[in-house]
Amino acid sequence: MFSDSAPDQIMSEEEIVKYLLDSLEDERKDFSIFAIRQLKHYHSAKIVEKLLRIVEEERDTDKKVAALGSLKKRKPNLYTKDVVLKQILSPEEEIRTEAANVLIEYDESIIPDLESIYGNNLQNYAVDKIVWLLGKVGTPDTLPILLKYRETLQEENRPTLDDAVENIKRKYTKMMFKEIEKKENE
Repeated sequence: MFSDSAPDQIMSEEEIVKYLLDSLEDERKDFSIFAIRQLKHYHSAKIVEKLLRIVEEERDTDKKVAALGSLKKRKPNLYTKDVVLKQILSPEEEIRTEAANVLIEYDESIIPDLESIYGNNLQNYAVDKIVWLLGKVGTPDTLPILLKYRETLQEENRPTLDDAVENIKRKYTKMMFKEIEKKENE
């Protein structure tokens, strides 16, 4: 990328970031999505603020997904978590999936948040994503919660719950060995 004033000079990082931020408003959708995706390479509060604004306010699914993707692998903070957590309820699968992938970065600290939104008359697609995410970040303490959810889950969500339970057990092999030992003793 070159500066407008001198075609032979390479842009500084600050100039590149300014250019990318300005490009977010470009009317060409592909170009603005490209700019959103490139912001993942740069770190500043201004960039995170812009990405979160896109996640909160943008109606275009592709732009939201790109912004969520650019938020991945950044140092998790509470404000970002709250904005991304709302996206787990989106009717758009791509948005829910990308939001869940961002929330994985919060590891087990996200469990109480997932538990608190679980009981709010959710659509099956949101329940499925929450249960899946609990399977990714859950601990052995999460298992009783998931098993309690089994009682209220619709049949179509049960395979996801079974996978979530197995994910946690696999992560905590000691727990799995105890279960095998218990079955052998029966």
